[in-house]
Amino acid sequence: MSVTVRLPFDTTTNKDLLKTGSLRKVFDNTLSETKSEYAVLFNDETTDQFQIRDLRKAGLEEAVKITESQNIPVSAPVLDTVKEYEQDEYGCGFRMSFKYDYFNKYSEWKRYVGDMARLQKYIKETTAAAHLIDPTAGTGFDTLCLGNTLHTLLDASATTYNNYATAAMSIAAIQSARYYFSTLKNDMGRWMGAVPTVLYFEPTLYFTANEIFKSDLLAHELSNTKNVLPNMKLRLFEYHYLTGTGDWGMAAPQDPNYDLNVITAMEPRIFIKDAPDNTQDKVCTSLQYFTTGWGDPRLIYIGT
Repeated sequence: MSVTVRLPFDTTTNKDLLKTGSLRKVFDNTLSETKSEYAVLFNDETTDQFQIRDLRKAGLEEAVKITESQNIPVSAPVLDTVKEYEQDEYGCGFRMSFKYDYFNKYSEWKRYVGDMARLQKYIKETTAAAHLIDPTAGTGFDTLCLGNTLHTLLDASATTYNNYATAAMSIAAIQSARYYFSTLKNDMGRWMGAVPTVLYFEPTLYFTANEIFKSDLLAHELSNTKNVLPNMKLRLFEYHYLTGTGDWGMAAPQDPNYDLNVITAMEPRIFIKDAPDNTQDKVCTSLQYFTTGWGDPRLIYIGT
């Protein structure tokens, strides 16, 4: 349904509100800057393709001890599933009457164009954050959701791993997360390990996170035990686009195998045209293409 932006008319004073002298200023806090945060936890990539595909594979089997003249074992890489990313289309726009644009003295056209840019930026932020708000939605290489207790490797034993703690942020939960990264295995079941660099959390947990990591002694305990958690040198990231008051997790986005992605084919573009009638109205629209997702969720640990 097309809605035309027209002159705001005050029925009490019988005045058009945006005419000179009617208003001191126009107050609209939706015009404030949209802050971008997703790149802290997502690979920010670009493409010129509508569809791209990632293939999961694993290398050769273990080397083994052999005897003299024994045949050297020969193995082949393990090929697994493909993860497909297709570009999604996001748009917004407005139609402004000729009269509104001609008479208003508050640069409303420019305001609305700027608002479209903010809306396009905002939808990318919330779309990315949705993966962490609901880690049980979507699938990766192993056809399981982002946070799962039974992610599978490609080794012969079909080893599983658990990156979904469903635990409130606490010292014990942080210690469990560190152990998870320290003991990570690759797809053939061999130790690979990883070093997390980001602890992310919804703003409700700001004080909890800082108390845990910035106390000289262990937080929330009546003891003189030295607090060694600061040695992890994690960035404490207050992620404002999370919505659950208990949402938190740990990630290693600097690792080359990190696979949580925002893939953009086209940044927001603005199109202006005359309305398809004889009104002389103008229509302004904005369009962008991007997609989000993951293949291998191993390097993100979801607390709750």
